[in-house]
Amino acid sequence: MNGSTAAVLTDALILALYLGLFFHLARKGRGHDAVVGGDVSFPVQAFAYVATYISAVALVGFGGLAYTYGLQMILVAAGNVWLGTWAVYRFLSWPTRQWQQRLKARSPAQLLGLGHHSPLLGRALALVFAVFLAVYASAVIKGAAVLLAEILPLPLWTLIWLTALAAGACVLMGGLRGVLYTEAMQGVVMLLGILIIVGAVLVRVGGPLDGMEALSLLPPDARADNGFTALSSGETGWFIISLVLVTSVAVWAQPQMMQRHFAVASRNQLARTSALAMLVLTLLVGGIYFASSLSRLFLPPVAGPDEVIPLLVRTLLPHVGMELFVLAVVSASLSTATALCHIAAVAVAEDVPARRSTRPAWLLGVSLCVLISGACAQIKGQLIALLCATSWGMVGATALVPYLALVLFNRRSASAAWGSACLGFSACLAWYLLVSRSTALVPSLLPSLAGIPPFFAGLAASLFGWAAGSLLPLAAPRKTSLPF
Repeated sequence: MNGSTAAVLTDALILALYLGLFFHLARKGRGHDAVVGGDVSFPVQAFAYVATYISAVALVGFGGLAYTYGLQMILVAAGNVWLGTWAVYRFLSWPTRQWQQRLKARSPAQLLGLGHHSPLLGRALALVFAVFLAVYASAVIKGAAVLLAEILPLPLWTLIWLTALAAGACVLMGGLRGVLYTEAMQGVVMLLGILIIVGAVLVRVGGPLDGMEALSLLPPDARADNGFTALSSGETGWFIISLVLVTSVAVWAQPQMMQRHFAVASRNQLARTSALAMLVLTLLVGGIYFASSLSRLFLPPVAGPDEVIPLLVRTLLPHVGMELFVLAVVSASLSTATALCHIAAVAVAEDVPARRSTRPAWLLGVSLCVLISGACAQIKGQLIALLCATSWGMVGATALVPYLALVLFNRRSASAAWGSACLGFSACLAWYLLVSRSTALVPSLLPSLAGIPPFFAGLAASLFGWAAGSLLPLAAPRKTSLPF
């Protein structure tokens, strides 16, 4: 047996074991409600939360940015760990679970609609979630397919449909519970893959301390004007800070993240879940950003950030190590895709029609999500690219203020929630289309403000919408006392 044949057989065996475990765990949801799933243990909760949170964009895209910007990208990892995880489990997770139980809500859209005395608001939010998250899933699925093309000799379009079908099969077979168990497995694979590449980088540079010292001796450049171990001044420094807030605060109201709290078994579980999730997240994003920053010491110049991590893997890892890393990034994509597909399926099967889902309705919802995400992943076009790039900020700007008003401040108001959601959505979309430097379809209408992330503009408008809606006669938000 020659080396090429052995490599192919090794690839096939590892992939077969991965898929076998994936579909075995997906069956854990059989016998449970497909929409709510039931409680899970804290390790499953922690790894599922991290796997849903971290997609291939964070590992490959932001990892590449760390090569460009240096160790200041560690601030983004710190924000994800403390704001995106600790703060969530400390202040939001249990109140979300309590409200969900009190209102008998079966989805994040229903939670917000029933919480603010407006089922119609829940249906409108479900429509926003379904459209933007199904299209965003197409980018995630395409990313996984591109990486699978490194180890499978199949056309890209075939791998796209196979990935979309795998995500849909998981959701159809196991519902939310199956998704949580497969995400937990994928979180473990992600952790192993990242530890492999981090270890290889540290060996190459002589250890973390020697690597940081060598990095500090590199001359500053335009993207790291205070050097590669310090926060930059001016616009670049503010870009890093904005990236921290967008990736760590907008996540609070993402429906796929809110829904993870529906599976919290008890308040006592939260401390252990939070500690494990923070540890795993630190190793994942902190590790890949640290390793990518140090890679500047030995990698040649690259054409763009997206080229850094693939080049790093090809440079340092043997074939088996490369395959494990590819599966880690595929896991990051597939875990996010299953979470997004579940939210979109719930919206189609239950939220928008405002009735309890049946098996045929559930099949229809999953099928539509697979078709939309798979088809959009095949399209090369500015509109699809724009929707994929903007969905995170759009959903956050629409839902964050009504969500926090309900679960953090116990305030309920239909008019305030409608004003907040509508203005947040409209302002964020307008900022993306007309102002933002990277996504505007026309020359920016406000060039001096073009660097402000659209999520911030949408959040400001959403707060104004809540305040304005609160002033309507007989519409003042009511505070509810709950035993939190």
